[in-house]
Amino acid sequence: MQTQSKNSRLRAALLVPAFLVAGALLLPCALRAQAVTGVGDDATMPKRGELRFTLGSIWNSWYERYGQGTPGRANGTLEPLGINFNFDTIGVAQLENLGAVQTSIRSLAGLPGFTASLGASKLQLHDDVQTTPLAFEVGVAKRVSLSVMVPFVTATSHVNFLMNPTGLEPTLGFNPTLFASAVVGTDAAFLAQFDSASAQLTRSIAACAASPSTPGCASINANPTAARALITNANGFASGLAKVYGGRNGATGMLFVPIEGTNAQTAIEARVAAYKAQYAAYGTTAITGAGPIGAQAPLTAAGFNTVLTDSTFGINAKPLATSVMHGIGNIELGAKVNLFDSFHGNDSARFAPKGFNWRQSFGGVFRLGTSTIPGAGDLTGIGTGDHQSSIEFRTFTDLLYGRHFWLSIVAGYTSQLADQIAVRLPDTPTQTILASYRQDTVQRKMGDIVDIQINPRWTVNDYLLISGQYYYRHKAADSYTGFLSTADLNQNIDRIDASVLGLYTEMSESRMGIGATYSTVATVARLKAGLPFDISYFHYETTLGSLGRVPKISVDQVTVRVYRRLFGR
Repeated sequence: MQTQSKNSRLRAALLVPAFLVAGALLLPCALRAQAVTGVGDDATMPKRGELRFTLGSIWNSWYERYGQGTPGRANGTLEPLGINFNFDTIGVAQLENLGAVQTSIRSLAGLPGFTASLGASKLQLHDDVQTTPLAFEVGVAKRVSLSVMVPFVTATSHVNFLMNPTGLEPTLGFNPTLFASAVVGTDAAFLAQFDSASAQLTRSIAACAASPSTPGCASINANPTAARALITNANGFASGLAKVYGGRNGATGMLFVPIEGTNAQTAIEARVAAYKAQYAAYGTTAITGAGPIGAQAPLTAAGFNTVLTDSTFGINAKPLATSVMHGIGNIELGAKVNLFDSFHGNDSARFAPKGFNWRQSFGGVFRLGTSTIPGAGDLTGIGTGDHQSSIEFRTFTDLLYGRHFWLSIVAGYTSQLADQIAVRLPDTPTQTILASYRQDTVQRKMGDIVDIQINPRWTVNDYLLISGQYYYRHKAADSYTGFLSTADLNQNIDRIDASVLGLYTEMSESRMGIGATYSTVATVARLKAGLPFDISYFHYETTLGSLGRVPKISVDQVTVRVYRRLFGR
C-alpha cells in the first residue's frame, strides 16, 4: 500500500516537470523574464477587472511522524503513525474493564503476578488527503483584490490491523457464555456440583456428630473444624468462579476469562481438583467436573473490533479499519492589497525587466470552520480539515534581479478562534482506546501559527519557470478547557481534566519543495490573442519536525490557473 502510493508520487514528480521543461524548450520565443509567476505565494495580484480562476489537485500522504512523548523513543525521532495502537500487551492500562478480571483471577488461580492481557496488536496506518481547491480572485481596484477558495476534500485513513499473530500472546479471551447460552448451563451444572458437595458434607458433619460410629465418620470426627473450613473455602471459591465465568442464575459472568490451556486456567483447574480430592477424603464425591469452561481462542482483529464496537464492552467506538470521508474543507475568504510595485503595473517592463525590482503586498484571510472532523469514537479516522475558524494575515515580498532570478518571501500569522468540540478525554496523551463515558464537550483553542516561505525562482523563458521552496511553520500548543466527573467502568468516580489533550500539540516543522510552471500569460499579453493560463507542478516534503507530534507529509500538487477579463480595459 505505501510502496504503490510512493511509486505513483515518484512518477508524477519525474514526469510532470520533465514534460513542462521539454515543452517549453521546444517552443520558439524571445528570451524574456518574470513572465511566469510560478508555484508558491507571491506579491502578484490580478489587475482591476481581471479574474484569476484556479483549479488544482493536491495529494497529501503520510505514514510516519516525528514523535514526542512516546515511551521508549527519543523525542523528535521518526516513528510509525499508528504506533499508539501497537501494544505488546493489551491489558488494564488499555482497557479499564480488565482490572476487575485481573484481580479476580489472581485470587482464583493463586497467581498474584497474573497479568490480564488480550494479547498483542500491530496497526499500520497510512493517511491520504486529496484536495481539489476551487479558487476565484478578482481585482476590484487598481491595487486591491478579493478572493474565495472552496476546497473539496477526500480524506482516507488506510488501516491494516493485526491481532495476536502467533496466538501465544494473550492470557484472556472472550467468555464463551457471552455467545453460547448452552455454556451458561454447562457452567451452572458444574457449580451445582460444588453446592451439592457442600450440602453433602454439611449433612455428614451433623450425622457424624450425632452418631460417631457411623461408617465413614472417622475422618470427619477427627477434625470437624477442618471439614467446616473446607465447606467455607470451597463455597467462596465457587462464588468466585461464578462471578468470573458465570453460570449461576443464568448470569454470563465477566467479559473475559482465561484461555483454555493457559497458566491461569490450568491453575484454576488444579484448585478444582484439589477441592475435589479434599471432599473425597470425607467421602463426598459430588464434584466430577474439571472446572468452568475457559475462552476457546485468542482474540483476532475481528474479535478486538467487536470489543471496540459492541456496547457490552463500554467503548462504543468505530472499528480499527480503513475509513474514507468526503466533504468540503475550510472555506477561505481573502483580500490582498499591493503596497508597492516598481513596475507600476507596466507589463512591458515586467516582461523585460532590468536591474533590481521590488513588489510588496499585504493580505488577510478569514478561514471558516466548514470542514468535518471524525466523531469522538473514531480512533483512526481523519477529517476534511480541523473544523476551526481562524484569521490569517500575510505579507508578500518579491525581490527581482535581472531577467531570470527573483525571490518571494511570504510571512504569515494565523490566529485560531475558540470553539467547542465533543471529544473523549484521556488520562495521558498516549491513551488511545477510550470508553464512551469519557466523552464530553469542551472548550478548544488551537494554537496560533507563525510561518514563512522562501521561494527562489528561475525564469527560463516566456513559458517556463523553475521554483524551489523552503517553508517553516511553528504552531503553539492547543488549549482545552473543561472537567468531566463521572463513574468509570468499575463504578469508581473519575475526574478528568481536558487540558491533557493539549500536550504534544505544539510543533515546529520545516519543508522543502521544488516545482515547475508552464505559462502562456506573457505571449498572450504580447500578441493580444489566445487564452492566458499557467499550469504548475509542485512537490514538497516535511524534512524536520520537533516539539510535538509532527506528521512527515509528502505532497504532490498540480494547479491550473486561468486569467479572464471581467470588466474594464
